[in-house]
Parts: sequence; C-alpha cells; structure tokens
Amino acid sequence: MRNDHRPFWLKRALTAYHRAWAERFLLPQFDSVGEGLVFFGPQHVEVNGPCVTLGNNVHMMATPDRRIRFTVHGEPGGHIDVGDSVIVLPGVRISSATHVTIGRNTMLATNCYISDADWHDVYDRTSAPGSCAPVVLHDNVWIGDSALVCKGVTIGENSVIGAGSVVTANIPPNVIAAGNPARVVKPLDPERALVTRDTLFTRDESYAEWIYRFERYVLATNTFTKWLRSRIAPTREL
Repeated sequence: MRNDHRPFWLKRALTAYHRAWAERFLLPQFDSVGEGLVFFGPQHVEVNGPCVTLGNNVHMMATPDRRIRFTVHGEPGGHIDVGDSVIVLPGVRISSATHVTIGRNTMLATNCYISDADWHDVYDRTSAPGSCAPVVLHDNVWIGDSALVCKGVTIGENSVIGAGSVVTANIPPNVIAAGNPARVVKPLDPERALVTRDTLFTRDESYAEWIYRFERYVLATNTFTKWLRSRIAPTREL
C-alpha cells in the first residue's frame, strides 16, 4: 500500500493480537526470551530445534514470502544465541550444528544467511551435518542484504558486510568488507561517532512509550471508513 490508512486503535489492536499470538505459539519454542521483544508477523517465524535464545529488545520482521528461520541440528548439538537490541529482517536464516553467537546491536538485513556447518560431508553425502565450526558476530555488526556468513567465521565489532557478500574468513573490527569471498574494502572512520541500536532503549522515554506516541501522531487523521475504502477501492490518495 502507498500509505498506512489504519486508524490508531486498529493498529494497536493488531499489535496486541500479534503479541498474544507470539506469546501463545512462538515464544515457547525459544529456550529463553528477554524483555522488550517486538514481532512483526510472528506467524512467519520458525524455530526448528532447541537451544535458541533471544536477548532484550530484539526486533523481528517476517513476511509470508520471507520467513525468518532458526534451525538447530540435534547432533552434535547446536546453539543460537541472539544478543540484546538485535534486529532481524525478513528472510533471515540462522542454522547451527555447533554454536552461532550474535552480538548486541547486530543488524541482520533481508535474506542474509548464517551457518556454522556444511550440512553434508564432502565425501559421504548421506552424512550430516558435515564439517562444523562456531560463528561469532561481535557487537554492532551489520550483515547486508543476502550476504552469507560461513562456518568458522568471526566478524569483529562494528564491522559492516556488504550486500550479497560471501564471508568465508574472519573479518577484523571497524571495517567494511564486501565481495565473494568477502575482503576488507575500507576502515570505518575513527573520527565519527557510531550510534547503535542501544540508544533506542536507553532514553528517558521507554521505547514502548515512544512508539505509542509516534504512531498516535502519524495515524491521528485516519478513520475506519478511510481504511476500509483503501482496502476495497484503493486510489492514489488511498
């Protein structure tokens, strides 16, 4: 749609429904979940296997055509640990046969894939999960759209991985890396301050209060009739 025509009360009702759905059907699939979790489209998040944990203030956005998937292999026993203030966008997949650690403030862009295993042995292709090695994303990492992070990789804090990159070796902190295989393109400017997602949750006003006030302002002129018209007979104005 061109604009969000939902009245404020309807938007809040849908948010409450998604939260209730997530608490009833999705959250029990995680081993632990921190405070401040926000889901958009929780029906399109899949958890396959045990040992998946979420920190505080994690945001997830999933859509029917781009589901978020956490997959843990039972043998030898994988773990996926997602830190505080992480954002996970549509189509993200994280698969683990040993251990994937996502540091705080990490941003996982649409369709990126993180895996700590080959998932089949190179020579015995009936054997799974094949070669495994832990993956560590340190704090404030940004993984770009459709990037792939392979087994055994550590990405240093604050670093950015370009869209479509294939990361097969360690990336140092405070750099931008891109390509296949990903290589350092340039360092981050040490003179420029880095504003991380933590700042959204450390203000005097809580994030929940801020988003409530923001949505109420943005949707203030919307009415149910206007929203219904936009669904039945949309125009450029609706």
